[in-house]
Amino acid sequence: MRSSTLLVTVKSGVIMTTQVDGIFTPDSLPKCLPQAILMVKGHEAILSVPGNDYIFSDKSMEILQGIFNFLNGTNTVDLISQKTGFSSEDIISLLDYLCGESVLIDINNKNKGSLTGYQLVELVKQEMVFWRQHINNQMFWEKVHNGTCTERQILGWGVEFYHYVDAANEYMAAGVAYCRESIDVRQKIAAHYAEESDHGKVFLQGLMKDGLSATQVKKALPLPSTRALINYLNEVAMESTLVYTAVFSLMQSDGSSFNKTGLNEYYSQLIELYPFAQGMFGSFLKHALIDARLGHQASIFENLYANDEIISHREVKRLFVTIRQLVNYFILYYEYLFEYYGKEDSQLPRRAPQVIDFLLSENKE
Repeated sequence: MRSSTLLVTVKSGVIMTTQVDGIFTPDSLPKCLPQAILMVKGHEAILSVPGNDYIFSDKSMEILQGIFNFLNGTNTVDLISQKTGFSSEDIISLLDYLCGESVLIDINNKNKGSLTGYQLVELVKQEMVFWRQHINNQMFWEKVHNGTCTERQILGWGVEFYHYVDAANEYMAAGVAYCRESIDVRQKIAAHYAEESDHGKVFLQGLMKDGLSATQVKKALPLPSTRALINYLNEVAMESTLVYTAVFSLMQSDGSSFNKTGLNEYYSQLIELYPFAQGMFGSFLKHALIDARLGHQASIFENLYANDEIISHREVKRLFVTIRQLVNYFILYYEYLFEYYGKEDSQLPRRAPQVIDFLLSENKE
């Protein structure tokens, strides 16, 4: 990989001249976090993303200000250079730095080519940080963390999350059944499924503590957006083991706070904000602690594919397309549960369909 020196950069008030490994090329399609905001104050440009501000001055400021509106994943570096007058080399230096900060990614799959397992795992890890930020900065999470969600929205989230977790018995079972790789690989993904297969009952018990009927929750129809997410995971599980296991890089938790202390602190804060959901958040905590104990912060994908085996360009391309599509399904999942359960007349849990519903429908026709 190319190594380049970032032009004079100021981050959090500290001047930095940073060496970065080259990732971007003239054919790259840089995409910045949608939540990123650029503000210009005097001789400084401030790139604000959730949780951090990056302050640029001198030529770095000029370049960032000139290219920012083109960082939407539809313009190549070469095209941005032509439109702004800045050299591709200078633009790439800045992009490589921001990519290292997980502020942007290159969504041009053609650039990736065939890769070793080690290379692919590292690229996936880097991209997952970017997409998790995008998912975690949706309005749903903002409302959850500032304590402004309604009781119906919080408990509705618990019901939908139960359906999602319990669906491991659909898509993870399919992932084992459709595995076409070695017995060793199948055994490992089967063991992973076995670890997750009964976690739905953990969330069901939490909802029961908060006054919901276990029978009604189990019979309730998941929202269409929840069902769409589950259906997509079913499709991926039947496609290929490489692509199927890669999605867990997005779905499994990671980070420095994914430990007993950090998890206890996080869920204690949520219980303080929403005391009526103590059982639900207690089940969230219990499940997270189980995952931490089982080492699930290191994904099954990394465990299987961090090696020297060559993975074809076609498989690499399909993997990244799948992960990016899954991001859309998760965003839809959170958006719609927030909207549906935000209505005062929404059902909680949703009523299971009955024969009379179909009879009434026929009469109306």
